[in-house]
Amino acid sequence: MATLAIALLIGGGLFAGNARSDPGSTDSSNSASRENDSVNVKAEHHYNSPAERANDALLITEVKSALAHDGVADGYLVAVDCDHGKILLSGVVKSAQDAKRAGDIAAAAEGVTGVTDQLTWH
Repeated sequence: MATLAIALLIGGGLFAGNARSDPGSTDSSNSASRENDSVNVKAEHHYNSPAERANDALLITEVKSALAHDGVADGYLVAVDCDHGKILLSGVVKSAQDAKRAGDIAAAAEGVTGVTDQLTWH
C-alpha cells in the first residue's frame, strides 16, 4: 500500500496533506505545529476509483498553490484537505479577512464543488 504525502512549505506557511493510494476507504490526516499554533485534521474518504482520489489530490495541490501564490497564509499554518471536490481549510491565519480570502481562493479553483472554511485567526 503506497502512501502519498504532500507537504509544502512556502513563505513560512505549512500546507499538509496525506492520503493512501487504495480504492475504497482512505484515511487522510494533516497535522503541523508552529510555536503556539497547531493544526490537526483527520478524515476518512471513500473513493470508488484511483481517478477520484487523484482528482482530489490535484485539487489539494491547486488550492495550496493558489494560497501560496496569493500569500494569504504566509507565516501561518493552513491545512488543505479535499473529499470528492469539497475543500476543507483548517488552521490559523492572521485575520478574519484572511480566512475569508483563503476560502474565496479555494472556491475559485477549477473543479472545487464546495469549501468548508474552519480557519481561525489571531
